[in-house]
Amino acid sequence: MSLRDFDPPREGRALGYTCTMSGDSTKTMPLTGHLGELRRRLLYVAIVLVVCVIGCFVAKDYVLAVVLYPLKSTHIRELTTLGVTESFMNVLKVSIYAGLIVSLPFILYEFWAFIMPGLYENERRSVVPYVASTTFLFLAGVVFAYFIVLPVGLRFMLGFGGEYFGQLLQAEKYISFVTLFLLAFGVVFELPMVMMLLAWSGLVDHMKMRKVRKYAILVEAVIAMVFTPSQDPVSMALMLIPLIILYEVGIVLAKIVGKRKARRAESAALADAKAAGFSDPEGANG
Repeated sequence: MSLRDFDPPREGRALGYTCTMSGDSTKTMPLTGHLGELRRRLLYVAIVLVVCVIGCFVAKDYVLAVVLYPLKSTHIRELTTLGVTESFMNVLKVSIYAGLIVSLPFILYEFWAFIMPGLYENERRSVVPYVASTTFLFLAGVVFAYFIVLPVGLRFMLGFGGEYFGQLLQAEKYISFVTLFLLAFGVVFELPMVMMLLAWSGLVDHMKMRKVRKYAILVEAVIAMVFTPSQDPVSMALMLIPLIILYEVGIVLAKIVGKRKARRAESAALADAKAAGFSDPEGANG
């Protein structure tokens, strides 16, 4: 038996680095092969992203209609630009954002197509549902903000003091505001998955989460105040309410994770006990 038989399934050798990118230890690829595959996938991503950005720039009327949709609940019907190149640059910025969103499924596919062969079967079973849930919650937060919170917040802020001030909405500031607003809601909707990850790591359990619920609500209020770009009470309340609900969902997920960890620990203990029971008679006979 050679020393190579004792190598771990993912090994690195000093010369001609070879590593296993699969649960099957017989499937290996040199480091240069992985770098070549990474370069190829990054090239595909860049090409698709550029094509999507160009397509969104060509279809700028539709893209801008989507951006301006939340303003339908207000008296503002058009945006204002203050510079010679500002109109072009704002359309280009929106096209880049839209192209990134449109190409996101392909980008995620290429990312996981590169990562997944390096995971074992049990790792895939854990990672895939977690990533799918994380993506779903982020998109749910964006959709919730776009269709519900953003129109209400804009109507409140743009309608406040309208009898005293003439309002002109600058395009650059509006686009930045909408982008940060949607991103903030997408991020805070990840709360249940963060809580589940903390429970899985053993840092906290669902009982501790219940005990600190009142402090968690206070923290969530601060998060809603900081993460809401408009800083108006209506938008902050519309972010705080989902956060409170998501915290309760996170407690339920943490409880489920805790039960699964307990069952796995019990199964491992039984397996160890059985293994010890089989080994003792052999030692006695020896």
